Amino acid sequence: MISSQGLLAVALALTAPLAEAAMGPAFSTGPVGSGSWIREATSTLTLPKAPTSKNGDTSLWVGMGTSNGDLIQSIADNWQSTNWDIFAYTLKKTGDNSQVPIQAPGSTAKQGDKITMHYKYDDASGNYTQYVSVNGNQVSTLSTNDGHAEGFGTAVECAANDCGTIGAHTWSDTQIILNTADPNYRQTMYKGAGVTGDMSTSDGGKTWVVSTISIPQFSFGS
Repeated sequence: MISSQGLLAVALALTAPLAEAAMGPAFSTGPVGSGSWIREATSTLTLPKAPTSKNGDTSLWVGMGTSNGDLIQSIADNWQSTNWDIFAYTLKKTGDNSQVPIQAPGSTAKQGDKITMHYKYDDASGNYTQYVSVNGNQVSTLSTNDGHAEGFGTAVECAANDCGTIGAHTWSDTQIILNTADPNYRQTMYKGAGVTGDMSTSDGGKTWVVSTISIPQFSFGS
C-alpha cells in the first residue's frame, strides 16, 4: 500500500507530500500553536461498504503529522475484497524524498463495523503507540518514535485514482488532547467539500472534542 501526507501536508502546514496519491474530502486540524503538540488522540470510524472498483487500493484513516515529518495513521484498507483490512501503520520520513512504511499485523472488518484508532504519547520512551480496535476488540498495535504530533485529520485515499466510489461514512467520539492548552486551535480546522463536524473545548484549549465527522460519498477517476 502506498500512503502519503498528501492533504494533511497542506491542511496542517507540515512537510511536503512524501508520495503521490489521490485524496478525497477530509476533516483536519493543525498545526498546533507554538510550544504545544498533540499528546493523545482517538476517533472511531464506522466502515462503509467496500468501494465499487476492484482495481484500486483504497485507504480510510485518521492521522497525525509530526515534527519529524512522519505520519502516524492507523488504516482501514481495501483492495480487491468485499471486506477491509485493519492495521496500525506509520510512514517514516527517511530523507527529503524518501519514506519507509511500518505496518503492524491486523485483522479484517466489514461494512458497519466500528474501527477505533487511538494514538498516545509515552513520556518514558518518547514514542507514540497506536491502538486499533474493531468493535471494541484490540486487533493491532504499533509504537514508533516520531517527534511530536502537530496536526490531526481524516483521509479518503486512493493509491492511483482508480478506486471508484467510496461510500459516505462517519468518524465519531473524536478527542484530541494537547500537551499544553491552545485556545485558538479551532481556528486551524479545515473541512473539505461536503464534510461536516465541529470542535469545542471546555478546559481552555487543552482537550478538544469533535462532533461526529461526516464524510460524503466520493468517486475517484470521475
